[in-house]
Amino acid sequence: MISDELQKIFSTNLRAARIRANLSQLKLAEKANLSVGYICDLESGRRWGTPETFSKLSNALDMHPYELLLPMVAQDNGKSAEYQEFQKQYVGVLHRLLQQNVTNAVNKAISDTLVDILHC
Repeated sequence: MISDELQKIFSTNLRAARIRANLSQLKLAEKANLSVGYICDLESGRRWGTPETFSKLSNALDMHPYELLLPMVAQDNGKSAEYQEFQKQYVGVLHRLLQQNVTNAVNKAISDTLVDILHC
């Protein structure tokens, strides 16, 4: 799954979860201690959330952070063996994607630090 698809799932799920919780963007922003503009950007897909943002949003919406990344079809199913297998595979994909992004960020930080040290 590519990042754009995952971001679309996230933004759709965030909006749907907010509506299910009967919250306006303003009320969600207040509960999550985030700005209304940021909530709007997240729901429209213009911005991605940080892990801290996912935690704040999921707490405000009374759900698990990973549920913001699950396709709606998976969320609507019960706890059947098929659902559990899907969830396991999907979480594996998310884990690999996050691991790759963290590795890339760490490598860039190390590289940037070395460049800074060599230019001093």
